[in-house]
Amino acid sequence: MVETRVLMHFFIIPGNPPAIHFYKLWAEEIKKEFPESFITISSYPHLPVSHDSFEYLNKTQEIHAEALLAFSQKVQGKVIIIGHSLGGWMAFNLLKKHSEIIENCFLLYPFLLRPTLRGRAVLSLMHYIHKVPLLEKLLLSSRGLLEKLIDPLKYVTDGELRISIALSCHEHRVIGHNNSFLEIPEVSKKKLHLIYCDKDTWCPKSTIQEMKKTATCQKTDTSHDFITYPKERILVLEALKQLLDLPSQTRL
Repeated sequence: MVETRVLMHFFIIPGNPPAIHFYKLWAEEIKKEFPESFITISSYPHLPVSHDSFEYLNKTQEIHAEALLAFSQKVQGKVIIIGHSLGGWMAFNLLKKHSEIIENCFLLYPFLLRPTLRGRAVLSLMHYIHKVPLLEKLLLSSRGLLEKLIDPLKYVTDGELRISIALSCHEHRVIGHNNSFLEIPEVSKKKLHLIYCDKDTWCPKSTIQEMKKTATCQKTDTSHDFITYPKERILVLEALKQLLDLPSQTRL
């Protein structure tokens, strides 16, 4: 038996809400599969209230970029960037700007273009809540009731919920109405990979078809919210390995 060590540097950008609790669980599962690897989770910043959605999302992206560059310098090597949902939008744009330090870019159910009608309705509601501070306060004070309906919500902090509402507001203005084509530089195309599922509110068929023109794609029997389910996290990890054409930790 010959043991195969695979050293990789994983840079994970969460989706919205950025529930770090679940991404840490997944990072531990990745670490068990690749013990020699380095993994970091890029946090979303608490930014001042802004009426300019492009500025808000660009500033958020810049902070992820700073973390990416710092991580690459720390590990002294190229990075595998993984973006889930809104994190996919961030990762997609970072790949275009920092391709030289990114070995591979995985977009997991990415929110890149106009979502389904249900998604647009959710974003529109969050946009309204963000504009009325009293509604945001009421939502946070009602989280006990909401947790009974949405169990994973109990693992999301108040701070993460506030960031989530702000992000949703600006996603609504910038991404929610974007129905154009995805511009992907030639140098980035071979590094781009998509993991998707059926019936996804945020990564609908139109986005998948657009991505299939360029990216290596892998369909999984999971959901957009895979990160909250242990079995689905394992399936996504297996899909990552397949797209990277990696063996298991040991090879006979």
